[in-house]
Amino acid sequence: MIQEKSISWNQGFQGSEHPETAALRVRKEYVEKMIALKRENMDHVYAYLTALIDKAKEELGHARSGGSSGDHRRQALKQHIDEIAAYLKGQALEVPLPSTYGEAGGALRHHYVLEEVPAFFGQVKCVLDQWFDSHLIAVYDEMLTLVNLKRDQRPSRASSGVQSPE
Repeated sequence: MIQEKSISWNQGFQGSEHPETAALRVRKEYVEKMIALKRENMDHVYAYLTALIDKAKEELGHARSGGSSGDHRRQALKQHIDEIAAYLKGQALEVPLPSTYGEAGGALRHHYVLEEVPAFFGQVKCVLDQWFDSHLIAVYDEMLTLVNLKRDQRPSRASSGVQSPE
């Protein structure tokens, strides 16, 4: 007696590949695609802010050197710092801005104090790294859930000594 297969596989599983192997491959590809989609935005934000910090550091070096273009360099530095702060705020991250020269600074009153800017960059980098790491952990946890490796952390009723009413 010839017995027919109990499982019907669609076109994606036909060929020389074993159906269970094909199912594992498809699942693996799905998990990898989900991880890539989750990481894409994080990677873009991280790369953009890191590049912006590098540009601002370059402007800081030029602004410190003074010269005839010092005011333009200070203005460019201010714009970079303001953009960094705005971008961080858009990601729900707060970093205190460096102080400005204020009224005593005359023409520089709206510009940031150059000596405080490196500390600002350090804080931004620290906050950005922590944000990125926490998002990577969340993606990792989600990946574990997708492949059913993460167990329910809540204590079960049987192990807690609580009996269900019958």
